[in-house]
Amino acid sequence: MDFFNYFHFCYIPGGIHAISKRAASFMYQMLYGRCPFGHDQTQERILWEDTIINARRVEFPSKPAASNEAKDLIRRCLTYNQSERPDVLTITQDPYLSYAKK
Repeated sequence: MDFFNYFHFCYIPGGIHAISKRAASFMYQMLYGRCPFGHDQTQERILWEDTIINARRVEFPSKPAASNEAKDLIRRCLTYNQSERPDVLTITQDPYLSYAKK
């Protein structure tokens, strides 16, 4: 599936918490080379079945390996309940993004 068409074709409801869902979807795509939801479906099927809107659980492939911090951030940002998703300020303070080698 074309990376950019994934977001153009499939509606993700707007709002402040939709930003974190989009950002986490991009991050997942960069880490795993596929979309977090509906990666094995056609765009038409994703649209008609509301795959992205109704997705409740994120599954992570075993390869390539990603840190637990990265997975935790993605999982929190893609949580089904919008009110439970972190806002942008909270995301910027996440341990995964503020990691520094000592």
